[in-house]
Amino acid sequence: MTGAMPGSGNGPATDPPTGPPTGVLKPVTALLIASAILMLGNGLNGVLLPLRAHIDGFSGLTLGLMGSAYYAGLLAGCIVCPRIIARVGHVRAFAAFTSIATATPLLHAMIPDPIAWALLRALNGLAFAGLFMGIESWLTAASEPATRGRVLGLYSLVHLTVVTAGMQLIGAFDARGFELFSLVAILYSIAAVPVALTGSIVPVPPAETRLRLGWLLTVSPSAVWACLLAGVANSAFWTLSPFYGSTLGLSDQSTALFLAAGVLMGALNQWPMGVLSDRLGRRLPLAVAGLACCLAGLGLSYAARTGNVPLAYAMVLLYGAGAFPIYTLAVAHANDLVDKGRAVEVSGGLLLVFSIGATVGPLLAALWMERAGGGAIFLHTAIAHLLIAAIMIVRIGTRPVLSRQYWARFVLVPRSTPAVFGLDPRGTPAPAPKAAVDGDAPPRPTPASGSPAGG
Repeated sequence: MTGAMPGSGNGPATDPPTGPPTGVLKPVTALLIASAILMLGNGLNGVLLPLRAHIDGFSGLTLGLMGSAYYAGLLAGCIVCPRIIARVGHVRAFAAFTSIATATPLLHAMIPDPIAWALLRALNGLAFAGLFMGIESWLTAASEPATRGRVLGLYSLVHLTVVTAGMQLIGAFDARGFELFSLVAILYSIAAVPVALTGSIVPVPPAETRLRLGWLLTVSPSAVWACLLAGVANSAFWTLSPFYGSTLGLSDQSTALFLAAGVLMGALNQWPMGVLSDRLGRRLPLAVAGLACCLAGLGLSYAARTGNVPLAYAMVLLYGAGAFPIYTLAVAHANDLVDKGRAVEVSGGLLLVFSIGATVGPLLAALWMERAGGGAIFLHTAIAHLLIAAIMIVRIGTRPVLSRQYWARFVLVPRSTPAVFGLDPRGTPAPAPKAAVDGDAPPRPTPASGSPAGG
């Protein structure tokens, strides 16, 4: 797909795309490369900041505040960035957000102050909301409706794997110096090049996403609570796990390998869990994942108290296998319960619910760590995951399982911005309804309209 693009990125393409697509990846290659470079930098930054903060004597509470600030910025960015992109266009907005993101690691190195670092994390979160929102809405416009599912799958794979490669860059230089901060800034800056030079069609700006929590609760209480609690747990893992590695006595490089083991196991287990949920429904695998993560959290806490590194590695593999599919399973469960025309609205709302949980999660975990030590982070996650399992078990016992004919297929989506759901094939507009004939399936029930099948 090709199209004329103004140099400023401040308007629609003058020539609509014509002819058949020349390949699934050709129109979106530049955008996927930009996303990969950004995630490479983010993976390194996610390990570097907690380790450097620990070296500089920052408290665990400060680390929690920094993590909460990042997700607060990300949440704010999901709300305000569509207006910015609509006003100046994708190219200009991407350049502006890249400049902001590039400045933040350099300022971290220049100003080793806890309050300044928390403010910089919030600014970084807002910038990344704009960056990913621009890429994701552009991916939607640059891909054909028939290929968006495959593009989404590849984009998700980039998010799940490249970040682990970025973590391993922690060994390139000493974390006590400025070089790693400069490397993060270089990666952020280079990510602008593929977007600035791409000839892909300029997309329509992403739509603003409203958080309608009351309505989401009528659609699926299970999905809302699972996303909220997954945000509480996962944000603490991303923010404070490097501190946990220090508690175990691991080196910087070993800490990065420890985190990568959990993340990679989560990436590998996404599709098996999805296939299982396509056969059994979503809530039972969610309950099993919650219980597995609770057990893993207890094991990781025990390993920190005893210094048992092999046990910690075994438990982080179990943790990753259960924790990372939870959000996607919850989104799939909610999408089973709504008409396709509302799938993007539901999915985007659940992402904002996840972000709310992620905003408070690191701070709560850090408060606990201040009292009980580094292993308390996983007591925090164990409680959140136990609540997920308990809610799923209660809902299975009190609400009927949705008939299999209404199940949508599992789709893997990254937790980035609501714009990513434009690529979700579950949100593709359905064909116009036809008159019912004998043997046709009845219309899909929606809990908001009184269906007894709400999850």
